[in-house]
Amino acid sequence: MPPSVKFAKVKFHYNTPIPTGASMQGYIIWIQKQKSEDLIIQILTPTELKTLYRFYGARHSIIHLGRKIDFTQEHNGIFMPKLRNIMHLGFSWEREAERLYVWQRFTLLLHRHLRDISVIDEEYFRILDSGAHRLSSQNPKRVVLEMYAQILQLEGRNPLSQRCIICERGLGEEGDSSVRESIQQGFLDIGADSGARDRARETARLIPHANTPIRVLHAFVSAHVECAAGEILPYGKLESYLRSASTIALDDEEIERAYRVLLCGM
Repeated sequence: MPPSVKFAKVKFHYNTPIPTGASMQGYIIWIQKQKSEDLIIQILTPTELKTLYRFYGARHSIIHLGRKIDFTQEHNGIFMPKLRNIMHLGFSWEREAERLYVWQRFTLLLHRHLRDISVIDEEYFRILDSGAHRLSSQNPKRVVLEMYAQILQLEGRNPLSQRCIICERGLGEEGDSSVRESIQQGFLDIGADSGARDRARETARLIPHANTPIRVLHAFVSAHVECAAGEILPYGKLESYLRSASTIALDDEEIERAYRVLLCGM
């Protein structure tokens, strides 16, 4: 007669922690303090923005704005997921106050820009990660400005216009000499077509010269110097920066002006 088999009773609780797999990496872009030193933390990972809870998080020296961390998350099915098993993935520049300050301000700007999004393009993480690695050897304000231009390109946004955002008139007073030269040399055959002639003149009037000073407003939209208050940059240098995502054309004073514009918001 076969021996009797006993089955153990297993009791499942609805609040049993549910592990969510292997560890992941991300950047802390927002921290909100709660009662009893608890923290709500938003972390940008390659695929999503994670909002996690950390009990007594204020006591943990690893949790700071802008830091890259390795972590796991745990969900109990009731409250938001918990942040677990944190490891700081540090950079040498974090010991330099100025570089750290510029970096933390940029991560806050990025949080405000992405705060209503959960699933994101992996390129956001790549841009942030690349900037973090460059920060140790490059001007921190140049690094974050170039990161911002890359984000604009990722999102398909081009804030630079040939018209003033205030009065909607063309930013160029004399126009682009290349357009006039094309007309004179016959590359643009406007002939007796008065409509084509008028359109060519309008185009020449709209396009500013490279050294035309323009006001640069929130999110790098442009306006006439007379129409608004704000930082002034040459049109050509601003166009080059936004097109190439490089600040090489901007001198140090122009970098300071562009950085002040960035701080107004993305």
